[in-house]
Amino acid sequence: MSRNRRNKRSEGKRITDYISFKTFIISIIVLALIIIACVGIIRYRNMQDIEVLARQREELDKQIEEIFNETEKNIINSNSNKPDSIIRISAVGDILCGSEMLEDAHQKDDTYTFDYMFQNITSYIKKSDIVLGTMETNFTNNPYSGYGNRNSPKEFGNAVKNSGINLVSISTNHSLDYGSNGLKTTKEYLQEIGFSTVGDRLEKETVNIQTIKGAKIAFLSYTYGVEDSSSKGKKDLESLNIFNEKIAKEDLKYAKENADYIFVIMHWGDDYATRPSKDQEKIADFLVENGANVILGNHPAVIQPMEVRENENNENVFIAYSLGNYISSISYEASKVELVLNIELRKRGEDGKVVLSKVDYTPIYVLDNGEKAQNRYELIDMKGVAKEYAGGNTKIVDKKTYNKLLDGLKLLKEVIGR
Repeated sequence: MSRNRRNKRSEGKRITDYISFKTFIISIIVLALIIIACVGIIRYRNMQDIEVLARQREELDKQIEEIFNETEKNIINSNSNKPDSIIRISAVGDILCGSEMLEDAHQKDDTYTFDYMFQNITSYIKKSDIVLGTMETNFTNNPYSGYGNRNSPKEFGNAVKNSGINLVSISTNHSLDYGSNGLKTTKEYLQEIGFSTVGDRLEKETVNIQTIKGAKIAFLSYTYGVEDSSSKGKKDLESLNIFNEKIAKEDLKYAKENADYIFVIMHWGDDYATRPSKDQEKIADFLVENGANVILGNHPAVIQPMEVRENENNENVFIAYSLGNYISSISYEASKVELVLNIELRKRGEDGKVVLSKVDYTPIYVLDNGEKAQNRYELIDMKGVAKEYAGGNTKIVDKKTYNKLLDGLKLLKEVIGR
């Protein structure tokens, strides 16, 4: 009897072992199938991502940054022995030095280094004959501040100059944060390091006329007003070019009499508005009627539309309602989307007249690498970096930043209206 029981036990054990082995094999097969399926899904998704990136790269290749190009019918065929001259002028928006930028640039020896913020885009502007910007900070002996009463280290001014900008407007709502004395100190420092300036009324000459390749180009600049204007004295307010039609008309009259072409830089508009206000449009109409050939706006901290219209003499007039910022530490995503505007003028050899020949732009982006990064802020070429990523260089930026660049390029296209 005991032998039969042992046989039954052995037989039961064999059955149990067989079932366990079978279950094990089935589990292995199921697991293998799951792994194969997952690998297949990953490969399929990777293929989809590659196809998406390829399509996006094609779209990037097709995106045109040209705003205006002189047509053949505008070009006078001349038999003159004097050739036409081409004048290239680039422009950027407001140049800010936020508190976060101050922290990022601060060195252990209490000096500041800002050059790395601009190093990626200097090649896009240094080929121009003159590069314009609006310096929305001061350089005084007061404590440094990125907000409120704005004041920056002199190293910041040097870095901006080294990036290729050589003419700056000093007419902004923060120009009198330290009164007329602060404005004077700021102007003197900027001129000392090689900037040409415009926008103040500290001296008799308020119109800056530059001779470029034989053409006389006038630059004027105005601000809508200043911060805390009620606390400013008459002397302070009279030291700055605060816009009013009487003063602007006189300046434009002088510019027309002494120059071949007129640029007006306007600090105007509403913060973060991607459309011009009624006041902006009204002032633009006035400036065009009184002889302005190019109007470059700033202050809203975002890009606004651009347009080419004809004045009463059937001449093309270019208006950019806001160029946004050149650099800042503003966290609002639309404020990180910027551009370098390129304007080409042609001085005709036949009659010496200066005309608008071409306008295009290079999209740029203020990249924030995070508080722990060695170099937190840097300007990058939006389209160039996006195309590299879409072309397979996924180490240049992360996917999140790449998508932000695509969104930024889309925003530029929608706002500019081209």
